[in-house]
Amino acid sequence: MKKINFIKMQSLGNDFVIIDNLKKSHKLYKKDIKKISDRHHGVGCDQILVLEKSIKKDIAFHYRIYNKDGTQSGQCGNGAKCVARYYFDNYSKRKKEIKIETLTNKMVLTNINNNHIKVEMGVPSFNIKDKVSKKNNFTYKGNKLFFESVSIGNPHAVFILKNVETIDLDDFAEKFNSKKIFKKGVNISVIQNIKKNNWKARIYERGSGITNACGSAACAISAVAKKNLANSSKDIYIHMKGGKAHVEWSGNSKDPMYLFGESEYIFNGTLEIK
Repeated sequence: MKKINFIKMQSLGNDFVIIDNLKKSHKLYKKDIKKISDRHHGVGCDQILVLEKSIKKDIAFHYRIYNKDGTQSGQCGNGAKCVARYYFDNYSKRKKEIKIETLTNKMVLTNINNNHIKVEMGVPSFNIKDKVSKKNNFTYKGNKLFFESVSIGNPHAVFILKNVETIDLDDFAEKFNSKKIFKKGVNISVIQNIKKNNWKARIYERGSGITNACGSAACAISAVAKKNLANSSKDIYIHMKGGKAHVEWSGNSKDPMYLFGESEYIFNGTLEIK
């Protein structure tokens, strides 16, 4: 039986179990990830975030992201806000900016003030390797729906609809991913424009299911909005069940996107893993 200390945090209703492996390393297996993530038999969370040492001098830590099914993700914006606050509070109170690294991406985390975090999410790409089909449409219940593909460290399919509430998102996502349009499945966002530079969104994250919010999805949606509406502002707001995300992007294909927001400690404890 091994004991692992953890911290539970959330941002926009996206909740995370954070494990600090910077001083003492704990190996986690897929069965451990699934149990910890389970809301009935474990702590319960959307994703598990693990901080690990980096051998690179300019990188504060390596940031590993585990979905509820045990698979890894390359990006998590709301999770980045949480690990940023945790790291600034515990390791770097005097620093205002750090660089971290994920499975697929490098990120810059900035402590603006009073737990207001700025996350440099990277440059969005509309030409992604994960998409193995040329299709850009999906027929659901007799309706042909078009989507945009964009990667922001992980792949997203974004559908612009008139009313996002009319979709059974679990069923929709299951049927869409069964078409194997993307190599290993994809994060799915259904969105509708509610006013200028403001979009309502529902999110399905691959490996985790429907979530209250998703930072990388908010960025993917903003990239799609900017691409389709040339007069949109560099500041775009995504309204999700867990709250409103603020994304900033110039629209320039070489410029990174920025996600702004806060995070909150919920509780901490000790896990006992067999």
